[in-house]
Amino acid sequence: MLLLPLILISAVTSYWLANKYINQTYDKALYRTALALADQVSLEELGVQVTLPQVAKDLLEFDEEDDVYFRIIDPTGDLISTHTDLPLPKTYPKGDKFLYYETWLHSEKLRVVAYALPTIAGFAPTDNNNVYVMVGETLKKRTLMANEIILSMLLPQLLIICLVSALLFFGIKRGLLPLDKLKNDLSQRSSNDLSPVDNTKALTELQPLLSAFNALLARVSNTMAKQQRFVSDAAHQLKTPLAGLKTQAELALRETDIAKTKHALGQINQASGNLSHLVNQLLSLTKAEPEAVAAVVFETVDLYLLAQEVCKSWVAEALKKDIDLGFECALKIAPVHGNASLLRELMSNLISNAVRYTPTSGSVTVGIKKENLNFIFYVQDNGIGIFPEDQTRIFERFYRVLGTQQEGCGLGLAIVQEIAERHHASITFRSDGEGKGSLFSVVFSGN
Repeated sequence: MLLLPLILISAVTSYWLANKYINQTYDKALYRTALALADQVSLEELGVQVTLPQVAKDLLEFDEEDDVYFRIIDPTGDLISTHTDLPLPKTYPKGDKFLYYETWLHSEKLRVVAYALPTIAGFAPTDNNNVYVMVGETLKKRTLMANEIILSMLLPQLLIICLVSALLFFGIKRGLLPLDKLKNDLSQRSSNDLSPVDNTKALTELQPLLSAFNALLARVSNTMAKQQRFVSDAAHQLKTPLAGLKTQAELALRETDIAKTKHALGQINQASGNLSHLVNQLLSLTKAEPEAVAAVVFETVDLYLLAQEVCKSWVAEALKKDIDLGFECALKIAPVHGNASLLRELMSNLISNAVRYTPTSGSVTVGIKKENLNFIFYVQDNGIGIFPEDQTRIFERFYRVLGTQQEGCGLGLAIVQEIAERHHASITFRSDGEGKGSLFSVVFSGN
């Protein structure tokens, strides 16, 4: 379709150029005819005379395709004319000059040349010394030649365009065959089949597309595997407290002893609290997933003010265990690009772990410092530390260190890692082993 405007523009341009050069050629022929007529004008004592034999007149008027008219006038009127109605020019040329003009005669368009033949002063009976020779002809052979030229120019172009269009059609159709095969293969796949597409026989031009598509399938497969594992682990983790709640509720219903009933209700209360904590952690982990974070608004957040706020919220819990919870920061402001709600969750989980796994009368230090252009949020404690055999697995979901006698669901550090990744931050930890405390650091790029 885009070739059609080009053909139209080419046709209009070609037609204009053809008419231009054809007119130049036939105009010269008209001018030569006018000069030949001017040679028949003579000056005599009685005035200007035109001697034009009938044979010469017939030759001038002869044309197989067009009608030819001529008219010679001086200031006194017509000297000789084939048609006295041949229109005169609006302006006349000066002596020994000529001009062309177009006019109409008997509903036919004419092209006319007007030549001014100067005469010798004294012989003419008027003040004007010019004799005007006008020769005109219809435009039939000009139009015919222009059409022939346009046809001879456009036909090869049309043939070339048709040939190119056919080649493009079959070339594109042939080039799209691999895509059609790929489409058919994908349409026949199961919704659970995320195996890579075979690109060994694909065209070179399709290799980058198929490689990117396979990379996407790998990411989707990895995400689905994580989700399936997460759902399986969550179902397992929820099953235990729910079963405990049901068992304690049945015991409380069967008991007649008030003391035993209260004990069962206490167990129900504790189990429901653990279940509530597990559900909240699952919700926090879901909010930290990439798909959920994509809709979260990120803006400039002051880590200094946020860390102070979160640290204060854990003071009461630390006092219950007589833990010295302190905050240290030599900075007045620590701006990073992030989401305040997610960062608050990250800080709260790290402080919660430190307080939970630090024994009575221990200490926990929360701080912020700057290294180069990076801001570092850290939590250090002198608690039970992390055993060497557990250090490679502490960020796994639902993984808990055995023998700590602490309640939890094993999601805190997994949430911290997810939030850190969403903020393009890195998380590191150091622990020298059992009973030697631990240090968790989250490194953010400063604004």
